This record gives sequence, C-alpha cells and structure tokens, in this order.
Amino acid sequence: KKLMQAAAAGKLRTEAQIRAEAQRMLTDERTKAKVHGFFHHWLELERAEGTSKDPKVFPGFDEQVLADLRSSLMRFLDEVVWSPQSDYRQLLQADYLLLNDRLGKFYGKTVQGGEFQRVNFDPNQRAGVVTHPYLLASLASSRSTSPIHRGVFLTRNIVGLALRPPPMAVIFDETHFNPKLTMREKITELTRNNACMSCHSTINPLGFSLENFDAIGRWRTQDNHKPVNPVSEFADDEGRTVRLTGPRDIVNYVAANSAGHRAFIRQLFNHLVKQQPLAYGPETMETLQRGFVASNFNVQNLI
Repeated sequence: KKLMQAAAAGKLRTEAQIRAEAQRMLTDERTKAKVHGFFHHWLELERAEGTSKDPKVFPGFDEQVLADLRSSLMRFLDEVVWSPQSDYRQLLQADYLLLNDRLGKFYGKTVQGGEFQRVNFDPNQRAGVVTHPYLLASLASSRSTSPIHRGVFLTRNIVGLALRPPPMAVIFDETHFNPKLTMREKITELTRNNACMSCHSTINPLGFSLENFDAIGRWRTQDNHKPVNPVSEFADDEGRTVRLTGPRDIVNYVAANSAGHRAFIRQLFNHLVKQQPLAYGPETMETLQRGFVASNFNVQNLI
C-alpha cells in the first residue's frame, strides 16, 4: 500500500526515491519470507523435506530431529543475512551450529535446554551451510553417504561450475561392490570410465571432501573400519589445481573466488527477479559482482 501511495504521489521518479522505498521494503516480513524461498531453492531443500534414515543404522533420527535441524539451518541463515554485516562469506565459513539439547545429543555437544543456541566447533569440522547436518543428511541415502550427490550439489550451487548431463545413467548398487570397500573406493570404481571422469574429476573430489560426515551429518574418522580419506584435487574453470583436505578448503576457495560469487548472485537474481541477469544487459552480472565485493559481500545490499 505504501509503495502504491508513493507511486501515485510521484515519489518514485528518482534513484534516491526508489532506493529509499527498496530499503524500507527490505525490512518487511514478506521480504524475509521471500529470502527463505531463495534459500530453499539455492540449497535444494525440497529434497531435505523427504529425508528419512534407516532406524537400525541411525536410531532416534526421527521427524522431530529433522524438524529441529531445519529450524537450526533457517535460524542460522536469518542470523547471518539480517545481521548488520549480512556477510555472504559467513554463510560458508561460520564454524558453529545452532543446536538445542536434542540436537546436541546427536552431534556430540552438551547443550542445556530446548532453546537453540550457538555452539562452536573445530573450524575444520564445520563450515557454514556446506556442513550443516540438515543439508548433509539430504545429500545422503538412508544408510550411507553419497559423495556423488554431495559433489554435484557443491559443483553447481556452491563452487559455480557447470556440469553436462551424463552420457548414460549409472545406478549405484551397494551389492555390486566388495563389502570391505569404503564409499570413496566404491565411487572411484564406479566412475573410473573416461566418459564419466570428464565431470567426475570435479564431482568426486568435492564429494570426497565431505566423507568425514556420515549420512546424518555427524563427524566421523572411519568408514567401514578404514580411515576416511577426504583429500583430493580438482581443476577449476581457470585451470588452477585446487587441493581439498576437507570442507574448510572448499568454503575458503569459494569465498575468495569470483565463480562462487557469480553462482550465488545468479541464483539470487533469478529467484527474486524471475529472469537471468543477461536479460537486463550484458553488464548486469559484472555490475552486481563489483558492488557485491565493494560492500564486503553484503547480502542485504545485493537483494
């Protein structure tokens, strides 16, 4: 209503007037709901809503725990975006989770009370949204991890690299492998074909870097009674070799890399404007990216 009144009064004619209205609207609860919709899209949370785990493998991981994890993630996103700094890098690099007592029992932390509170972790074990258990659980099967699902998500949505559709679909079937193999060894064997490795040379290293997290996002050091090996390398779109030893290497690379910034900007733009940036001219993406960097990656300013 206020926007319509401003338009009727001729108060939307200058850049300053438009900017003032946009700033006013930014604080509206409907804007926050719209941003929740963006995160649902960016993090592919529709998959998470249908997550279920084998109760024999993960006893107690029920719908209530999953609901708590969703609340934990959304509270974290709100905390970062609507803080004065609104720093995109914190979405990736934060070394804490918001946990209540129920979640604390699952994720190895003593938490008093049912209220969500910030709980710090070893920075090498938690890295923003990339290692949030709600997301990690959604990118896994009911019994085991899925480096391919995790790797594809990271490649496209976080690192910002394009992937071609696979030339043929290959179904992962546990029964086809030696039962003594780790998940990394199984995926390496499954994707060994040269046609597969054109994409899996990126997908696999990113997925393997999260192998220290089980299918509900708990930290682990062994898989199938063998030490987890999260170390890999991939070549980025500029031909540089990126060495990964875990999630912290991923987020530090993305936070400092223009491809990751562009991926975030493009997805936010598409969700809010319902167009690709190119529809507004060839300089749009460069202008947005330049402003994003100049603002210290302020998400509110970008919105």
